[in-house]
Amino acid sequence: MFYKVLDGVKVLEYGNLISAPFCAKILADLGAEVIKIEEPDRGDDARRHEPFLKDVPGVERSGLFLYLNMNKLGITLNLGTATGKKIFSELLRNADILVENNPPERMKELEITYERVKQINPRIVMTSITPFGQTGPYKDYKSCELVNAHIGGVGYASAREIDISQEPIKVPMHLFTFQAGLSAAVATVGALFHQSVTGSGTQLDVSEQESIFQNLHSILRFYYKKQIVSRTDILDAAPCHILPCKDGYIYHANLEESEWQHFVELMGNPDWAESELFKDYPTRAKYWDALKPLILDWTMKHTMDEIYRGSEERKSPVGAVYTAKEMLVDRQMAAREFFVEVEHPENGKMKYPGVPYRSSEIKREAPVMAPLLGQHNEEIYCGRLGYTNHDLVKLTEAGVI
Repeated sequence: MFYKVLDGVKVLEYGNLISAPFCAKILADLGAEVIKIEEPDRGDDARRHEPFLKDVPGVERSGLFLYLNMNKLGITLNLGTATGKKIFSELLRNADILVENNPPERMKELEITYERVKQINPRIVMTSITPFGQTGPYKDYKSCELVNAHIGGVGYASAREIDISQEPIKVPMHLFTFQAGLSAAVATVGALFHQSVTGSGTQLDVSEQESIFQNLHSILRFYYKKQIVSRTDILDAAPCHILPCKDGYIYHANLEESEWQHFVELMGNPDWAESELFKDYPTRAKYWDALKPLILDWTMKHTMDEIYRGSEERKSPVGAVYTAKEMLVDRQMAAREFFVEVEHPENGKMKYPGVPYRSSEIKREAPVMAPLLGQHNEEIYCGRLGYTNHDLVKLTEAGVI
């Protein structure tokens, strides 16, 4: 945990890959006790996703899994068995929250519908994350990050190199399933507050597609202006672009006239800056095809750090476009101690992203490594549910845990 804001809150996570595990991770980082339930032997699919330390695969070596599941307890349980369902019901009775991201039909097969869950625990908050929600014509459709990017409208507006002739592409990494997990966590904390006031539970129906729409500015631009945002560097205002430099890229956003003049000063006050074509940001946008090569002629002779620091001194809003390597050694990240180190028995001491907030009154706690597969079976089953070690042997032999 990092902050004991949700100290005493008990969460069950029956999730896989990213959205539900990330939702539960946010709750765990806030001090909730999260018990992660995984399939025996197999575990969460994230355990088989790269990156792997030194490119050696293993169920305890996935960087994705290790990050998503810090600060959690981990048990194995086969909910496809009658005994597994019985044990799951026992766990539910003591939980405040259940987080899951399984297909609705699969949850029906396992008899873990909200109707069934609230019979066991009427006050529970059940957070269900699916690609398209629990209702509507797409509710049983499967999805993935690539599908999310395009059906969420982001692929059309995204490209590494700005060129309208390119086919739609997706944003790298798992941005949208992480975003859905964040949306789910915010809603879960709200439902938890409602639970504390009324004593009543609820099911939160979280759609990954809708979480993309919620944060997509291009939809508003179409609604208000009938403008389709696409991959073009012909904008309403300029410069407001990502531009290459000697050793990387900078983000240039000089819209105020004083900011532009400060950048012109940084470039050495070239004569072309006095042209009527570039007198204000609308004309600089209109004649961007003429202005762009002039700026590039200067940026390509200077490093990212030279441009960034020089702009900073002159109060001109130009940002460095950092790679992951540069972020790990960034002075701002170091000053806020954002990255945290966690010891792992198989992988050693590794560095992970921390949390993007600080509390003025609550002590920051050290994070705990992600659980090994089935690491806390004895603690949970024997220490809390009253099973014996002999019971655990029998349950293991029967494929229940």
